[in-house]
This record gives sequence, C-alpha cells and structure tokens, in this order.
Amino acid sequence: MTQMPDDEPDLILSPALLSPGEGFLPAPSASDVPVSPARAYLLSLNSPRSRQTMASFLGIVAGMLGAVSLDACSWGSLRRHHVMAVTELLRDTGRATATVNTYLSALKGVAKEAWMLRLMDVESFQHIRAVRNLRGSRLPRGRALPPEEIRALFEACETDKTSLGVRDAAMLAVILGCGLRRSEAVGLDFRDVVTSERALRVLGKGNKERLSYMPAGSWQRLLLWIDQVRGEQPGPLFTRIRRFDTLTNDRLTDQAVYHILQVRQKQAGIGKCAPHDLRRTFATAMLDNGEDLITVKDAMGHASVTTTQQYDRRGEARLRTARDRLNLT
Repeated sequence: MTQMPDDEPDLILSPALLSPGEGFLPAPSASDVPVSPARAYLLSLNSPRSRQTMASFLGIVAGMLGAVSLDACSWGSLRRHHVMAVTELLRDTGRATATVNTYLSALKGVAKEAWMLRLMDVESFQHIRAVRNLRGSRLPRGRALPPEEIRALFEACETDKTSLGVRDAAMLAVILGCGLRRSEAVGLDFRDVVTSERALRVLGKGNKERLSYMPAGSWQRLLLWIDQVRGEQPGPLFTRIRRFDTLTNDRLTDQAVYHILQVRQKQAGIGKCAPHDLRRTFATAMLDNGEDLITVKDAMGHASVTTTQQYDRRGEARLRTARDRLNLT
C-alpha cells in the first residue's frame, strides 16, 4: 500500500546535482512515446489524492533525472542504476525511509507500465523490480494532545458565537473522535452520516470504505452543526463560510483544515499541533483504554497493523517508568 506521510518537509534539490544540459536519461522526441508510462501508472491508482501525490513525486524524480517535466522524461530508458541513484539522493536530502520507499514504489510502477507498453525490455524491468526497499525507522513525529489542551481547543471554538465556531468544533470533534485523516474529513458528504449507527461512512486510502463510529461528544457537536447551521441539504458535510457568516456549499480543502486548527490552537493558547496530531490523540486514547491493535487498526483505516504500531507510545511510558526506578549512583 502506498504510504503518504503528512508532515514531510519539501524536497529541496541542489542545482549542482546535474550539470546544465546533462541528464541521466535521454529526452524523447515528440513521436517517440505515444503513451507516457508515468501517466498510465497514475491512472492505475485508485484515488485522486494518491494520483496527485504520486504525480508530485514523479515530477520531482523527473527533475532529478534531468527532464523538464514528468511527461518529458523518457521513462522507458529507466534502468536499475538510475533508481538506485534516485533513492540515494532522496536519502541524502533527509527524507524519511517510508517516503523514500514511496518514491521507489512509484518508480517500480512506472517501470511496469513502460514494460507493458513495450518501451522497456523485460530484463531491465526485472532489475528495477528487484531493488529492495530501504530498511530502518525513525522515532514518530508529532504528539498526542493531553485532555486539558483538548478542552481548551473546544472552548476556543465555543467562545466564537458565529457559524464558524460551530463548524470548527464539529469538524475537529469528528477528526479527533473518529481518528480521521484530514483528507477523509473534508471528503465527507451529508449522505455519509449514518444516524442509525451514530457513525460516518468514510472513504480512506486505497479507495477503501469503512464505518467510523462516533463517541457521544463528537456526535453531539456534529448534530449541532447540522441542525443549527448547515441543514440537511445534499453536498459536502463541512463547507466554507464567507464573510458576514454567509454559508456556502463549497467543500473545505485539506489546507483549510490545517489553517483552522492553527487559528484555534493560538486562540486556545496551547502548544503547536497539526491535524494529524488529532489522529494520534485518537490512537493513543484507544490504546490507553486497553483496545487491541487490530481494533485500533480497523478504526484508523490502516492496511497493516505495522502502521498502527507506530502510534503506540506505551513502550516509551514503560521505559520512562523503568528509568525512574533505577538508582545506580
């Protein structure tokens, strides 16, 4: 499954990686490649968000290979040593292991499409496919919010007596109470509210749908937004609100969620946090309540329990307790 980390810094490439006019791969002529393997690979992905993310990744790689754009890159000329060089450059620029492996997955997918389009011989494709993922891990980024900061965050929303306050409280409550990714939250429509189950029908990564069951507090805040402000008309569940409290039917964006949280965080006077920290808070609370990893995995929409384990900080707590018990001097 493709991993897309939320908080990776933008990749900054040194202009000295390639000398002017020089590239790893030859540029194709207009008649050489009727179908782009990169475009074919992007079309094979299930979700628009995955296509957008991987297109960005492949655009960066194309630049590293000396092409002016994704479509101008001669992907059929890609070889194993090119792939190895790209992964090394990515690692040297400080990218996380999971992110480098995502780039590698994209390159393998493009190579497969190039082979299927008869733009690459089978031996070259097999050599690229045999490149192994990087191994290793880093300490998880971000943090889980303590209860007092959660209360302060919602108090900041409640102090705002406009429609913005009601919407922001409902949206943050849904992300926090269901452990949603911000893309999942803004992708919700009114029809996704399953009243009989007190749940939301969520479309996650890989185009996989799941039911997210809501705690009572989150459900009450969502109903307040629907009953008092939004109404029950079809369309996005969380919408933009213009000046003078004018409600629209325009869907919020991922970046809008980040901005809303930053505004409310400053108003609440709490430490810096990102939307994904609300998801971490959900996972931490579930695990602290004694839920098993499989249950948390399903609730968060993970494909593998290995991903869920990255949210489990209980081992760190045990290490701190063990440290405090030591008395060696």
